Amino acid sequence: MYIPSKPAKYGIKLFLICDSKSKYMLRAIPYLGKEDTQPQARGGINVGHKITKDLTEPYHNRNRNVTTDNWFSSVPLVTDLLHNCGMILVGTVKANKKEIPQEMKETRTRMVGSSAFSSVNDMTLVSYCKDTSRTKKKLVYLLSSMHTQPTIMPNGKPEIICFYNETKGGVDAFDQMCAIYSVSRKTSRWPMSIFYGMINSCVINSWIIYKENQQTIGSKPIERRFYMQNMAEALIKAWAGKKMFNTRIPRTIKTVINTVCNIPLPVRDDQASLTVMAESRAPTVRCSLCDRAKDRKTRHRCQGCTRPVCPQHIYTWCVDCPH
Repeated sequence: MYIPSKPAKYGIKLFLICDSKSKYMLRAIPYLGKEDTQPQARGGINVGHKITKDLTEPYHNRNRNVTTDNWFSSVPLVTDLLHNCGMILVGTVKANKKEIPQEMKETRTRMVGSSAFSSVNDMTLVSYCKDTSRTKKKLVYLLSSMHTQPTIMPNGKPEIICFYNETKGGVDAFDQMCAIYSVSRKTSRWPMSIFYGMINSCVINSWIIYKENQQTIGSKPIERRFYMQNMAEALIKAWAGKKMFNTRIPRTIKTVINTVCNIPLPVRDDQASLTVMAESRAPTVRCSLCDRAKDRKTRHRCQGCTRPVCPQHIYTWCVDCPH
C-alpha cells in the first residue's frame, strides 16, 4: 500500500492488537486488498467492524476492554461487542457519523474545554471541545460502553477521554519499537517483508516477556539492543558450528564465524596429531639443515621426522589444503 502520511510510505498493511500496558502484540491480520474487504461485505458490516471482531476473537466473553481509533469505532460495533462478545469498547468517532446528534456538533455556543454527553442503550457519547486550540474550536467525539456517568476529572477533561489517552498507545508504541531496532532489509519480495516483520514482532514480544520475568525476580533487565545481539548469537551458533565442518565453505567465511561466534576453526583428521607452529614449546636448538657456521637457532620441528628446522627450510600450507 501507499500511504503518504505514514513514516514508511510504502509497505504491507497489518492490523494489530496490543496490550495497552506492556505493548505485547497479541494478534495481527494482514490487509488483503479491496476485493476481500469491501466496506459492506460479509453480513453488512464494515471493514473496521469485521477486523475488530476477528482481532478480539480469543478474548470474547472475558470482560475485556478494547480501545480503537475512529477508523474502527462505530455504534454497531459497540453494540455487537457488548451484547454478543462480552466486551466493552472505548474509541474515537468520526464527526460525519449519522449517530451523532446535531446539537453535539454545534461549536458557536460551546466554550473551550466544555463537554456534552449523550447516553442511550448502555453506551455514552461525549463531545469535548479541545482546550489546546484557542483560535479555532475543534470537537472530539468519543464513544464508550464502559462509562455510564458524565464524569469530569479534576483536570477538566471527561473520564472517557482520560481513559482513552491512557490506553490508546499500544499499537503505536509497538510500531515505534519495531522501527528503532529492526532486522528488515530493503526487498521487493513481499514474503520476505512479512518474514522480517514477523522476526521484529517475535523479538519484541520475547523481550517484553524477558523484562517482566527479570522484574519479577528483582533483577535488572539488559537493554533491548544487547538482548537482540544475545538472541541472534544464540540462534545462529548451532547453525554456524555445523558450517565450520563443511568443506565447501570458504576459509574466509569460517574465519568470520570464528570471530563472531567464538567457534574454533576445525582441524583436519590428518592434522589432528600435528603441533601448531605458533604453539610450539620445544627447546631452542641449531637448525639441522643449515650450515653449522651459521648457527641458526630454532624451536620449530619437522612434523614428519621431528628434526629441528629454521623458518628458511619450512614450507607451509593452510589447514584446508587438499594436499
